Amino acid sequence: DKLVHVLRLRSGARIAVLPNDGSCWECELQGRNAIPVERHEPQTEPAIHITLAQGLPKGDKLDDVIRSCTMVGVSRFIVFPADRSVVKWEEKKLEDRLRRLQAVAREAAETSFRMRLPEIVYTDKLAKLLKQEKGIQALSEYESVAKPLDKSLTPTTLLVGPEGGWSPREAEMIAEFAVTLGPRVLRTEHAGLVAASAILT
Repeated sequence: DKLVHVLRLRSGARIAVLPNDGSCWECELQGRNAIPVERHEPQTEPAIHITLAQGLPKGDKLDDVIRSCTMVGVSRFIVFPADRSVVKWEEKKLEDRLRRLQAVAREAAETSFRMRLPEIVYTDKLAKLLKQEKGIQALSEYESVAKPLDKSLTPTTLLVGPEGGWSPREAEMIAEFAVTLGPRVLRTEHAGLVAASAILT
């Protein structure tokens, strides 16, 4: 209905259908049906797989993180409550919140002509995340951290805290994974984007 009534496309129009497998099907619209014409495989996906684990920020900042990092090429997102996260997600609203974020990612993927949608998942504990993920690099604002971001580590999981940074308890938990982006402290909604961009470019 959107194709006909909103975009005002008619039979014979060519549209692109993305099956989320890295390909793009050029199709011809015939009534309410999209008839496949030709399969394309544009090389728009990054070769490096990056997971961004983001501590829950407040307001619309998480939308900004998902949008910008999807466009730059992040393959997967993990959202988790950190000690200093102001926002707490209720379990009964979890599916709705993830569905909203997936819609944000879908729009960003369409805008940037990505062939795959990033996965978005939620975990309720930092400790669980640290056990499950591989290639972890935890972005730290602590001055004692001198190890720079490893741009060659792949796949990698970038770990970003919320506003206010990591709590002392969390700083101990991530100590072996802690890295720095340099002498400046970035906002939580910018740190993941800067790190992912540094690795992907």
